[in-house]
Amino acid sequence: MTQSQPCKDLAAARAKTTFPVIELTRYVHGSDEKIAKRRHLASLVANDPVLKNEGRLGLSRVEDVKQGLEMSLRLYQLKEEHNLTQEEFLMCSDFVDELLPTTLHETAFIPIIHAQGTDEQAAYWGPLAEKHQIIGCYAQTELGHGSNLSQLETTATLNRDTDQWIIHSTTFTASKWWIGGLGAVATHALIQARIIIDGKDYGAHGFIVPIRSLVDHRPFPGVTLGDIGPKSYGGFSKIDNGFARFDRYAIPRENMLMRFAKVTRDGQYVKPPHSKLAYGSMVLLRSHMVRGAAMALARATTIATRYATVRRQFHVPTSRKDAVNPALETQVINYPMVQSRLFPMIAQVYALFAAGTKMRSMYESMLSELMAGDVRSLAEVHAISSGLKSTCSTIAATGIEDCRKLMGGHGYSYFSGISRIWSTYVPSNTYEGDNFLLTQQSARYLLKQVKVAATAPENLTSFSKYIVRTIDQDAFQAERCSVQQASDWLDADVQLAAFEHRAGRLVGELALAAMQEDVLWSDLNLECWRLCHAHSQYVLAKSAVEGVSNAKTQDYSQESVMVLKRLSDLFALHTIQASLGDYLEDFFLSPKQCQLLRQQIKTLQGSLADDAVSLVDAFDFSDHYLNSALGSADGDAYQHLWDAAQKEAINQTAVVDGYKEFIVPILNQHGPAKL
Repeated sequence: MTQSQPCKDLAAARAKTTFPVIELTRYVHGSDEKIAKRRHLASLVANDPVLKNEGRLGLSRVEDVKQGLEMSLRLYQLKEEHNLTQEEFLMCSDFVDELLPTTLHETAFIPIIHAQGTDEQAAYWGPLAEKHQIIGCYAQTELGHGSNLSQLETTATLNRDTDQWIIHSTTFTASKWWIGGLGAVATHALIQARIIIDGKDYGAHGFIVPIRSLVDHRPFPGVTLGDIGPKSYGGFSKIDNGFARFDRYAIPRENMLMRFAKVTRDGQYVKPPHSKLAYGSMVLLRSHMVRGAAMALARATTIATRYATVRRQFHVPTSRKDAVNPALETQVINYPMVQSRLFPMIAQVYALFAAGTKMRSMYESMLSELMAGDVRSLAEVHAISSGLKSTCSTIAATGIEDCRKLMGGHGYSYFSGISRIWSTYVPSNTYEGDNFLLTQQSARYLLKQVKVAATAPENLTSFSKYIVRTIDQDAFQAERCSVQQASDWLDADVQLAAFEHRAGRLVGELALAAMQEDVLWSDLNLECWRLCHAHSQYVLAKSAVEGVSNAKTQDYSQESVMVLKRLSDLFALHTIQASLGDYLEDFFLSPKQCQLLRQQIKTLQGSLADDAVSLVDAFDFSDHYLNSALGSADGDAYQHLWDAAQKEAINQTAVVDGYKEFIVPILNQHGPAKL
């Protein structure tokens, strides 16, 4: 059979690749063993009749949730049939590409029990949850409060006589709201509520609360439950985001998670070794969101890159001649404007993956320390995870929408796959901490680091050492970028120095503003936002640079290291370019250096052109997981789009349902046409 032109175009693009693709797949996903495992698990999902992509559209709300429950059951059956580890099971869940009613049971309820519960609590509740004899959810957000944990209205009042906590929704706005898994499936909830002992408020703590009977699944007396209704984004249609209202509902005192804070039988509150330990569960979720952002944007850039390669529009000469037939229209990916929008996003994906690896390592190290009673790293991991959650989810959501725009009109089709990725991902800018409010967590931490820099600089961590340079303000304000020619911008030390200077100046400005007697903290929200993103971008750039260094010490080819270096450079320089005002404001950069920056970015983008398709191939997404007619691995975009449209239910009859009832009366309002 004759190969279509789009297929030829994608094959020709792959033939230009300058590096071994499998090596960058290892960079993203790990060893060959891990890659093989991912592919095997992806095939399990793709070939399962319950978990396949077909049959997910056009369902009612009730049908959607029921299908989500069916898919949840099938995943648990797969786990048993194939003896999957928890990590393998979670990977299968990712490949299903749906947020399911049981998702938060696995990603929040179980991990938080082990992280926040005592050894005895973990030994009791852990096996019940892991065997799915109970199904849990994580209930923090309330109808009236989300990010402000200290002002939650749900209370847990100690009854000394009965040795019980009385869980109570003090107002209707204290109702738990938006809780995934609560609306239909959960039997237990990990509730965040404010402890009240003898009238004294000890702040929010976690409690394991039975909410539905294990006999008939009905809510217990004193517990009102339900689903909050349909959401505006399509990717959450199968998850039962629910509400819960408690009316003086009693649970045992031992149901409070007590690894850190404790309450004794005689009602004595034993405070945790660190006030931020209450945020441990959020640190877990936010740290996972960094790699989640990378995965979402990686899928979008894969689809956009492949389609831009096979899509031809206009006869416009470019410096990249069509190697197949000059008479053909120009491949969209050859236009410099497209490259300037698409290639930096691919570089962002690799930087996000590097930061995700770093964040996971930091979280696991912190967790080990916490289990041993060491809280020294908690503040930094909490601050960095908060900042990265805000910055990375912003990058990913913005990038996914930019990918849709890059694809022209077809990008708006559901069958492109882009709209679904966007609608599923964009709520991440709000949940687990609003992206604008969350920046204050990072900013507060950095202000404290200013004091550390002045009194004990040896205690600064690797991500905040730059703050020590701001102590000598005369020397700091005299700092200037050393770039003299475009190639100087390729020096990682030059790049990181620029990020450090920008963040350092913003730290200093915020510290100075916060010292003013007539300035309230709330007046500094914008300054916090600027500082948080400056620091988080520095963390991303530093992680990308470290990723390249690690590749050099492992068995990566010179070609792979070179392309990783180009990606790291493009991420850093593109990010600096996007905030040039900050660098020009105190003359750290000169106008000439800005011109050299743009020149080097353009050169980098050109150097990545031959590798673009293979850079996204390295993400190793199956066609089933991408679920995109336009981003399929074979490149036959238009054929796949045509085939998808033919399968639509509305096209299964020659005459649309409703013709007699509605179309005929419309046509005959003024009598039959006489043609």
